[in-house]
Amino acid sequence: MISIFTNAQTHKAYCELLGTGNFLGTKVTVTVDFGQETSFWLGASNQYLVDDNGKAIKFNSMVDAMNYMGKRGWEFEQAYVVTIGNQNVYHWLLSKEITKDESVNENFNTKQSFKEQQKS
Repeated sequence: MISIFTNAQTHKAYCELLGTGNFLGTKVTVTVDFGQETSFWLGASNQYLVDDNGKAIKFNSMVDAMNYMGKRGWEFEQAYVVTIGNQNVYHWLLSKEITKDESVNENFNTKQSFKEQQKS
C-alpha cells in the first residue's frame, strides 16, 4: 500500500476591516486593507466590499461584516476604534490560513477586484 502525503504549505494572512458609519449611523461601509495596495487614508475608494453585481455591500454593524468574513474563513484577531472629529473608524484585524496558491480575497470581491474581473 502506497501512501501519498501532500505538504500543503500554508501561511497566515492578515487583513484589516475598516468600517465607517453614515451620518444617521444606520449602516456601516467596510473597506478591506491587505497592506499591499491602498491604505484607507490614501484613497481606498476601490477597496470596499461589493456583491456579485459590483454594488457596495452595506452592513448593519461591524459584527455583521465579521459574520460575512467569517463565512469566508477569516478569524477575528483584534479591534480598536479611532475617532477623528465626529467620525469613528472601526479597525478589525482578521487572519486566515491560506495556501501559496490561494488569493487573500478569495470568495469575496472588493470594488477593485470586481473591476479587474470585468476587464478579463
